[in-house]
Amino acid sequence: MQTIYTQSKYRSGLASLSTRLLAFGLDVLLLLTLVGIVDYFTFSSNEEAFLLKPERLLYVLLAWLYFAGTETCPCQGTLGKYLLNLRVVTPNGERIRFRAATLRFLLRPISALLIIFRFITGYGHSSRRTFHDKLAGTRVVTA
Repeated sequence: MQTIYTQSKYRSGLASLSTRLLAFGLDVLLLLTLVGIVDYFTFSSNEEAFLLKPERLLYVLLAWLYFAGTETCPCQGTLGKYLLNLRVVTPNGERIRFRAATLRFLLRPISALLIIFRFITGYGHSSRRTFHDKLAGTRVVTA
């Protein structure tokens, strides 16, 4: 059963997982492009250390600021979500706070593992809310 938000302007309900994954893919593509440009024009501190470069911490910081910052701005979503007409809101349909957006960002890998586990085991889940949305108290809705 789909939830209808009577107190907000978002009346079409929760976004589907496939739409959310497409939006996330667009955001990852944007971030990887930025990281590639930065990597091309900068010198690495250690060329032998592929994954353990100190610059990788800056990339994680960039991703955190991108996701948490754009989800708390007035457009209420990242560029991928904006292009697919999705918004991240509280249960009341309001804009989320930076703390909730940070919690969503930090818990997103656990949600990905749970989705993969459900896919492998064949355990279908009728809820469109993901693990990180439930813990952060947020919803991704179509606008």
